[in-house]
Amino acid sequence: MNPTWQALAREAGTAAEHLAIGVTVLGKSNYAQNANYIQAFFVLSIGLERTAKLALVVDYALKNDGHFPLNAEVRKYGHNLQQLLIQLDKIAEQRGLTKAEDRLPQSAIHNGIIEVLSDFASNITRYYNLDLITGDAKLKDVQEPIKAWFEKVTLPILAIHYKSQYRAKVEANARVVDELLGEYAKVLYHSEQGTTLDTVYDASLHTGITDFAQPYTRMYVLQIARFLASLMTEFTYAAYDAKMPDIPHLSDFFRIFNNPDEYFKKRKTWSIYRM
Repeated sequence: MNPTWQALAREAGTAAEHLAIGVTVLGKSNYAQNANYIQAFFVLSIGLERTAKLALVVDYALKNDGHFPLNAEVRKYGHNLQQLLIQLDKIAEQRGLTKAEDRLPQSAIHNGIIEVLSDFASNITRYYNLDLITGDAKLKDVQEPIKAWFEKVTLPILAIHYKSQYRAKVEANARVVDELLGEYAKVLYHSEQGTTLDTVYDASLHTGITDFAQPYTRMYVLQIARFLASLMTEFTYAAYDAKMPDIPHLSDFFRIFNNPDEYFKKRKTWSIYRM
């Protein structure tokens, strides 16, 4: 286990655990705890970027007799997650990965996830609040990141999965809560889109809607992680076949993401250290 092996192993563990922490925190995010959204954006964007750059480095080594690329070669991608993930999908294609789960998912929802996180990673929206109050001109055509996430990820998820039977149940629950507390409780929140939630019914309804969307949101994010895990598994086999001891079993760090969609929806707490 030489220094190169150790460095790659540390990087793989860091990247994978960031993805795991990200989906865990994302599942706790809502209008009343909006800081969780930003924390999730931080760790997910870092996890995706580090995983992608690790993949680029290892792929290069596999193609060049164990020699790794120059630092400038990796840095040229900056923090653009969209470009990084597209490049990884090309590598998957080159390596003959053809199953749907082995390729980068590119539905409108997946593209929305990647777009919002890429803007965050690229520092376009990372400090949106401070940039807004200090008059940064770059925000002219930029959405606040939580609003962007809700409109590009949550709403499309609801459009597909929020069927009439679920809608009726959520609305009925909101009415019950309103009947019990509406006369006594004062509510003042803002939704992810910035609209005012100032009645018990509105707040309860919005809570029900976002609670419904969370398992699906986690699933779509983890489908991207599953693609990355598949690529890491391919690298593991390729390094073994090429007899490259400098490259650890990268699949070990990403194994938790090799699961079906139903498992993604059900499991709320994720960590590569607690399988």
